[in-house]
Amino acid sequence: MAEPWDTSREKAQELHLEQWGTQEEVKAMSAPLRQASNRREAMDYLKEIARSSPFTSRSGLPARLSNRSLGKIVSHAAVVSSFCPEAHYLAAANIDKLYANAIEPWEFELNPNKDNTGLKARRYLYAPMEYGGKITIVKITVKEYEDADLQNNLYSIAAVDVELRA
Repeated sequence: MAEPWDTSREKAQELHLEQWGTQEEVKAMSAPLRQASNRREAMDYLKEIARSSPFTSRSGLPARLSNRSLGKIVSHAAVVSSFCPEAHYLAAANIDKLYANAIEPWEFELNPNKDNTGLKARRYLYAPMEYGGKITIVKITVKEYEDADLQNNLYSIAAVDVELRA
């Protein structure tokens, strides 16, 4: 059964390090490849990363990073959805690595308050990211379309204030 649409952030608190591997494996996969501490730096990396899209998550979900999503990912609304701007920009600059390590442990209902026209599902994936000396969670939203010819769209990210522990 699908989880309620508005619990994706709270569900991150139920994640455990073992869902990705051993402590050593998770430490390696959560280490950022690139550093970004502001919108401009993050956007420069995002433009570069988008050329390699589509990406495939650890759970096997392919998604592309569209030019339209680039601006959305570093928008003010997106940045304030994260627990701190620096963690958000770091996640944006490393979205390809985060997505490759992302798992999708739950299925969620569609939000009835949003425009779901043409959407099959709004998928929420979670990836570990080292930030500030601890391993935190980045929630990644992907839009999956009813039209099979349309590629899944990596839509947004949010650094969630959850420390991943064994």
